[in-house]
Formats: sequence, structure tokens, C-alpha cells
Amino acid sequence: MKHLSLLFLLLLPYLGSAQDDYYQPKKQPQPPKRTYSIVLKDGTQLRGELVRQDSTEAIIRTTNLGEIRLKSEQIVRIEQIGTQAEGESYPNLFSQTMRLAPTAFSAEKNRLYFRNYFLYFSQFEYGITENWSVGTTFFTFLPTALFSLSTKVSIPVSKRVRLGINAQYAGLSDGGLFNGNSSSLLGIGYVQGIVTTGDRQNNTTFGLGWGVSNGELSRNVVGTFGLVRKVSPKLSFISENFVLIGQGSLDFAGVLSAGIRFDRRRHAFDLAAYVPLAIGSGVSTSVLFIPYVSYHVRIGK
Repeated sequence: MKHLSLLFLLLLPYLGSAQDDYYQPKKQPQPPKRTYSIVLKDGTQLRGELVRQDSTEAIIRTTNLGEIRLKSEQIVRIEQIGTQAEGESYPNLFSQTMRLAPTAFSAEKNRLYFRNYFLYFSQFEYGITENWSVGTTFFTFLPTALFSLSTKVSIPVSKRVRLGINAQYAGLSDGGLFNGNSSSLLGIGYVQGIVTTGDRQNNTTFGLGWGVSNGELSRNVVGTFGLVRKVSPKLSFISENFVLIGQGSLDFAGVLSAGIRFDRRRHAFDLAAYVPLAIGSGVSTSVLFIPYVSYHVRIGK
């Protein structure tokens, strides 16, 4: 019995170690690191691991350069290389516009964008420089019946504030369908000043626009207020609202809207509702909901 007790004491340290090894939790395998492609406004392309990203900056870990800290205004886009997982986050690639109204953000340089509204209206936009873009909108099935040409210039004045001016000329023609005169054309000009605060994913935009006729600005002013908020990895909430100032006999005239954008890797879908409002003598009070749908795609890699 004495020998058994002595043997037990000698084996006790080994038994304890074995017991500790038995109850020690097994290490879980580390998930594979995701590699991202980062494109900057100056054309630089980086490749590495996305360490951290928020509304003001992103930290990238590269193989050759180590960790790089980038301000959000330097970044054009961040995309995961390879097949994206179900839980991957997609940015709002079309931050240069809310839905109908533009923001002070510019289209990406040397990029072509296409938008379609209700199938009936199509739009192309091209970024000439980092701060200047041009575009055209037309009636999809008969472009000569309704078309517009537009251009926008925007500049950053601080890290989170941009100023812009958008000019548009719209032409309306019956194409000779009604009077046999194919040159029948009604032209309308529009100029809008824009202020946008925030970043490309979460921002607020204020605008004032004037119609232009015979080289003179109209006394009627269109005020614009809109906001964009990234509410989930694949959804953005967008609200753009208009008010007509100097509307004559009406006490108030405007349009309210709210909707969501389904963000995807290279394209997006918009679903929204617009509510026109008019208050004044002789105007019946009613609420009308106008559904809205549009499609956006960035052409090219």
C-alpha cells in the first residue's frame, strides 16, 4: 500500500498535465483573409487586406508597403477580389446622384454610367475629370422626342463639404408626329447650385435651381433637400425633396420622397415613392403616391 501511494505521488504531475490537455479547448481555424482592390482618385491601385474602415478613413495592409492609412475622400472604390460572400458589404457606387437630383459628388474619372427610369427614360453620364462630368438623358423609344444635355462641376472645400453647379438643357420635340414639322422644338434651361456634406455613403445635399429662358433666370426657384444613409451592407436609404419658391397663388408646392437603393457590386436598383403636395385656394387637398423604379450600372471594369 505504501508503494502504491508513492507511485501515485510520482505520477500525479503527469496526470494533471494530461487532464489539462484534455480539457483545453481546441483552437478554431482562422478564417481565410480577404484580399481587396482599392482604387484612389489619382489612379493608384492598391491590393491588400482591409484592416479597418469607417466614414472618415480606411486602413489597408499591403505586402510591400505595410499598413497604409487613407482618407475617405481619396478613395474611389474598394472591392473584394474573387467571389463575394453573402454577408459582404456593397458601397453605393452612384453617389453622384440621389435619384433625380444630383449631389455635389462627381462621377469617377474616365467612367461611363448608365441609368434607366421606368424603362421610358435613359441616361448616360461620363466623368471627364475628377471634378467635371457630362451627361445626356433621352426618351428611350424615340430619343429625338425628348432629350437633355447636362454638365456638372464640383469641388471639395473641406474634408466633408463639396460645392457644385449643375447645368441642363432639355429639348422637347414632337418629331413631326403632329404637325409634320420635324424642327418643332421647345428648349428649356436649368441651373442648380449644390452643397453636399458628408461622405459618399452618408451625406446630405441642399440645392437651389432656376429655370433659364432667353438668357434670363426665372423668378421661380426650386429648392432641393436630400439625404443618403447606408442602412445595411446592401441597402441605402435615399430621400430627396423639392419645394417650389415663388409659385404664385399657391401657399405651398413641393414633392416629398423616400425609398431604398439595392446596392450591388457594379449596379443598383432604386425603389421609391413620391408624394406631390399643393396647398392653396382652389386646390383640393389630396395625397397621391407615385411609385418610382430605376436601374443603375457602371460600364466597364
